Amino acid sequence: MEVLGPYWLRRILARIGPISVYEGQDTRTGMPVMVLKGAEGKPVTMEGVLPLLESLPEGWVLEWPLGAVPLSQYLGMADPDRLEGWVKELARILVVLRERGVEFAPLPEICLVKGRRLWLAGVGLEALKGSPEKALASLAKALAADWQVFALREALEVLEGGEARLEDLFRKAPLVAAADASEGSRGGEPSPSPEEAQPSQEASHPEPAPPHSPVKRLLVEPVEEPPEPSPPSPGGERTPSRPRVIRIEERDEPPFPVVEPPRPRGSRRALLLLLLLLGLLGLLGLFLRPRPALAQGYLMEFRTDPPTEQAEVVLLEVPPGSEMIPGQVLLTAPGRAEFDQQGIYRLRIRVPGRDPVDYLLEVPGPPLTIKVR
Repeated sequence: MEVLGPYWLRRILARIGPISVYEGQDTRTGMPVMVLKGAEGKPVTMEGVLPLLESLPEGWVLEWPLGAVPLSQYLGMADPDRLEGWVKELARILVVLRERGVEFAPLPEICLVKGRRLWLAGVGLEALKGSPEKALASLAKALAADWQVFALREALEVLEGGEARLEDLFRKAPLVAAADASEGSRGGEPSPSPEEAQPSQEASHPEPAPPHSPVKRLLVEPVEEPPEPSPPSPGGERTPSRPRVIRIEERDEPPFPVVEPPRPRGSRRALLLLLLLLGLLGLLGLFLRPRPALAQGYLMEFRTDPPTEQAEVVLLEVPPGSEMIPGQVLLTAPGRAEFDQQGIYRLRIRVPGRDPVDYLLEVPGPPLTIKVR
């Protein structure tokens, strides 16, 4: 492990021309830092940019927020909603930097994220000057799990072609609507806005009336009533409707009374005490029996791509309220792991023959796929 002054250089994140980006640690405080070895330029300080802790002759030392991970860990697997929030936040920061006269081309290795928060590193470096529009579009393509269905795909392609501005990404009207409006104005007929087009579309396509459900007919069939009994003849005898049956049975009771000897009072008291003691023992066992603990965990599934690979998942940090112990090995993927609290966990994924990767996992969430390239 390399050492730069009071800082440990734990692992390298990227090499950008003459600059080497390291994940480091302050040996005095134990806090994580980012070290840009070989940095040349003027550092920029503003919101959304990692603060500069120390400028050494060998490079810059930047603050690393607790729980944050490099954006490069989401390459090819970023959630669409979260990626959309990151792209809009990057666009806002890049617009502010351009207003301050700084042209910055971000890379996923020097962007840190924690949930939906985002920070840039190395702002002001000479080696990272470039077109922010093209860099933002390339970054989104590299992160998207499915670029074809990404909501901002068309907007970023228009931005990359130089036909739009960064401000259009976080405005209410999308870039596609603006492009359609410009094409309509060239043809002589302005295209309506999405708000104006929506009512007309609803009016032109009324909702069809629900089909009438068929009425179920109830079939009624006549039932022949039994004929009325004919009245009895006045002079005739009545015929009994059913014969009478007389049962003659032998009595089970003996012909004389049975006299039982009286039970002694002592045996009755002993029986009552025994029953009372058994009842008390039953109640005592009911209250003292161990109660099963209620399972309130959250199961998360870990997959590997390809499935034949194996990855060891180590727990580094836990959210507030969790009783899980950092440093333990959760599982060897593929498999499932149980978390006791919902929140954000920091994990370290280790694959034999490759550098370990830190990952920020939000629980509960979708299954996590570890791609081994």
